[in-house]
Amino acid sequence: MSQTLEDILNGPALQPPAGEVPNFVNPRNDNTVASLTYVLCVLATTLGLIIRAYAKFSGGKTIELEDVLAFIGLGTFYGSVWCGFHIMSTNGAFVHQWNIRVKDSVGIFYIHHIGYNLCATTLGIGKAIILIEWNRIFVTRGTRNTFYYMCKILLTFSTLNHIAFIVAENMSCFPYQKIWDPTVVEGYCINPRIYQVPGVIIPPVYDAIILILPQRAIWNLKMSTKNKIGVSILFLVGLLGLGASIARADTMFDFLESKDKTYTISGVYLWTLAEMTCYYLAFCAPWAPRAIANRGMIYRAFNPLLSHIGLPQKLEAAAATHSWPSKPTPAATNCWDTGRIYQRIRDPAMALAKLPSNTSTNNQEEGAAVPNGGILMTTEITIAMDHVEEDVGLDYPWSTGRRIRRGKANRG
Repeated sequence: MSQTLEDILNGPALQPPAGEVPNFVNPRNDNTVASLTYVLCVLATTLGLIIRAYAKFSGGKTIELEDVLAFIGLGTFYGSVWCGFHIMSTNGAFVHQWNIRVKDSVGIFYIHHIGYNLCATTLGIGKAIILIEWNRIFVTRGTRNTFYYMCKILLTFSTLNHIAFIVAENMSCFPYQKIWDPTVVEGYCINPRIYQVPGVIIPPVYDAIILILPQRAIWNLKMSTKNKIGVSILFLVGLLGLGASIARADTMFDFLESKDKTYTISGVYLWTLAEMTCYYLAFCAPWAPRAIANRGMIYRAFNPLLSHIGLPQKLEAAAATHSWPSKPTPAATNCWDTGRIYQRIRDPAMALAKLPSNTSTNNQEEGAAVPNGGILMTTEITIAMDHVEEDVGLDYPWSTGRRIRRGKANRG
């Protein structure tokens, strides 16, 4: 009897098709596709959060609730990626189930179970931080309008939906170990369609509503049409998440229909990671313009390094070998301070006749008296600021922190 059990555990986890011979040693896989997806998702998510953090830090913004939740969600996201890498390093991604031993499939399904719980948590957090952020952006504090109530309703529904899914996933079998261990014969499991089908059908509808929600608020802002289009595009990054959720639903139906679970679950897992990444990109995208506008902090941070390696002196020596005419830079000007913009300043008083050598010192210092034997021309410029051309709301994340003004110059 023990020998029979040993043979079962060492046998294929699924009966192979006709003509297929199980390969337990080096089965065919698509680890290249999986590893590339994992790396791209991690890089995109991490870079997006770094850009957001830099934009908030450089703009003097405080840490809000959505920032804390995003940090927690980043931990569950990295955990789900680790589960994917673990599967890839042990048995491989997109490996047919008949090329896996029964005893090895237990560990694979267990890691997928843990990873899928982490994914569900990250998806719930990703949707929550987007709604909290958008409610903070488009709803004035103390206001209770349609946008406010829509965000609250969607946030409540999404949170309850993901909690219900996680509970159903972890209570789908009794005993609990039967969820991932096919060798457990006693007990029972509910049909996974009961919770998996709603779990993949609702997100696309939900994502579509989230995409439409801020557009009306954006086009009611007091800004130019060009800026409205740009801001609208920033908030349409979520279209990628909508596409990923639709693809995840398609692969989930394939998983439910197929007996080759270890192969089809890999597709579900990759599209889930892509969907999580898109949520984070949608969360961080509105802050990209401010990060770009405040990039002077990065330049100033690298100035000491450039000076240490002597790059300014080398470039200055190379520039001296050219013969193009240029005006001398004022001694007090540090031309390597990239945080400033330098402009050439003309002398406001220009003598049209050659000044005699005995010009009084007082006249040179004051510049008010006409020098002996010369003609002095002065120019007075008065700038009158008419109005603010655009006021895009300096508290908006996409705002660069600058107001654009238009004025008239009166010369006399």
